[in-house]
Amino acid sequence: MGLIAASLIGATGILPVSAELPGLSEKEWLGHFVGFGNKRFQFGVTTQGKAAIRVTGKKGEPLNQRLAIAVDLLVEEILPDGKITVKQIMPETLESAQAATDKPKNIVFHGKVKGDASFEVFINEDGGAISLGGRLLDPGTLKKNPLRFSIRLKFPHAYPNEKANGDKKKAKAFEDKIKNDRLQLTWTDGKHVKQSTAGKVEAGAKEINGPGIAAAQIEFRSYEDKQFELVASAPSSMALSNART
Repeated sequence: MGLIAASLIGATGILPVSAELPGLSEKEWLGHFVGFGNKRFQFGVTTQGKAAIRVTGKKGEPLNQRLAIAVDLLVEEILPDGKITVKQIMPETLESAQAATDKPKNIVFHGKVKGDASFEVFINEDGGAISLGGRLLDPGTLKKNPLRFSIRLKFPHAYPNEKANGDKKKAKAFEDKIKNDRLQLTWTDGKHVKQSTAGKVEAGAKEINGPGIAAAQIEFRSYEDKQFELVASAPSSMALSNART
């Protein structure tokens, strides 16, 4: 499917705008500021600043909503003990000088999180590849600890309806089903790492993330053999984590 590039990039200053993101009027994209779709996937950002990817199936319809991939645009605070807290976006502060569009070319919007830290987000589509970026503009009252702009993709359970319930035949059938699933990583030092998707793993471990991930290729059969290609342009990088092993 299309490329999702997460990068921290520079941009021009803020333009005077009205105080909410405009929305598209097309039925398919009602409630969205940005919408883009092709034969492989749909990507949208709502007027509330919530983004998601939905893969398009062989019949041209988006796959089960349970397989949608949330794309969270975040401001994170790094605490002295290394823990990270997320500062919630205040939707009422989101603004853009540009109109809502289904042809996202160099789109910019900005807003604030609780604590009045302000940020800016960049969206661009080129040949079916979606590029996302952002930066902090002002820390507001959040000056005690370092802040950073971050983009988080949340992949759901790829096989939500599969339950072996201790049945060895069902478990073996499931293992055969996912044997071609893959997670291929490229670290920022150029090393390639292939991670099995069949066993339990602590995704946040250094053995998986290394010095940082520059690119990832992800493929699950439940997405009808579509491949996700994720790239973090320098100096940004990616890291994996999971809610449970």
